[in-house]
Amino acid sequence: MVEGFWIVQYEGMQGNGGGVVMFIKGKVFGGDTGYTYTGSYKTHGNSVEAQIMVRNFLPNVPSVVGITGDFELRITGTVEGDIIKGTGSLVGPQRPGIAVKLTKRGILPE
Repeated sequence: MVEGFWIVQYEGMQGNGGGVVMFIKGKVFGGDTGYTYTGSYKTHGNSVEAQIMVRNFLPNVPSVVGITGDFELRITGTVEGDIIKGTGSLVGPQRPGIAVKLTKRGILPE
C-alpha cells in the first residue's frame, strides 16, 4: 500500500517546498534541493508514522522549519489511495511543524 516512489510537498513557517521519497520495506529514503531524508516508517491500517532524519548538504538552502543544519522529524499521516496527507513535528523542543502531502508516482519492482 505505501511502498513505492512518492513526491512530497510540504509547507512550514519558513516557506514551502517539495522533494521525493521512497518507502521500501519499513525504510524511508529521499531528498530535495538541499537535504537528504532517511528513516523508518510503520503502517497501521490507513495510518502511516515515520521518523525521519533530515540532513543538510547545501548550507545556503534554508529549511521550511527555520532550523539551520540537520534535524529530526516525526511524520504522521493518513493514506487515501495514492495520496498521504499529514503533519510533521520536530523531535525535541517544541517548535512549529509542517503540513505534508505525498503523491504516489511509482510502484517498486518485485
